[in-house]
Amino acid sequence: MATKNNFSKAVMDLMGIPAGEGAGDIKKQENGNVSAYEDKQVTEKITEHEPETIREPEIEVDLERKKFLYNAKNVTATTTVPIQQEHPVTVISRSMVVVGEINSSTDIDVYGDVKGSIKTTGDIKVTGKIIGDLVGSSFTLNGCVIQGNIVAKGNVSIGTNTMIVGDIAADNIKINGKVKGNLNINKMSEFLENALLAGDVKSQTISMSQGAKLKGNVSVALDDSQSQREFDSVLG
Repeated sequence: MATKNNFSKAVMDLMGIPAGEGAGDIKKQENGNVSAYEDKQVTEKITEHEPETIREPEIEVDLERKKFLYNAKNVTATTTVPIQQEHPVTVISRSMVVVGEINSSTDIDVYGDVKGSIKTTGDIKVTGKIIGDLVGSSFTLNGCVIQGNIVAKGNVSIGTNTMIVGDIAADNIKINGKVKGNLNINKMSEFLENALLAGDVKSQTISMSQGAKLKGNVSVALDDSQSQREFDSVLG
């Protein structure tokens, strides 16, 4: 019996158990360790269902939302391109009759009737009837009747079924209708097969198609220095 007690004491000394704690205490301690382990497992399971883990996706969504808003702000500030408006045009419809002077800075399309002068920095397109002088950039006249002088900074195109009574000044002109008036053209005058001109022509270059009719004086602009060079080249 003493040997057994000594063996037990040696085992207790080896395990670091203070003297006085018996086998029941050891079993109680072992049971306590098991309970602590079980408590730890229960605690981990509870922790897995705590609100913090549920709120993590909400935190990520909130961060994504802030990131989206930040990027949208940068796009608005740096890369947004304003919408370009179409080139404005003043339109006079077929049912309209305008009496009075028209001044504009836009293109003008005349489908109706105008009794008065028209002045603009844009182009003028006419298919109606105008009684008055016209001043603009370039002109497209087709199937219309105009009684008045035309001053163009650019080109004038006169289509078929068009009648103009008045003088015309422009850079270039192309005629396939009827004109009664003098032409003062800086560069090219082109008369197509249906062209009919009753008036004088002053132009740097003239081109006439077969069938075109012209009654008046024709003057091809040639300055003195250019004429002298031409004659010198021929006469040596």
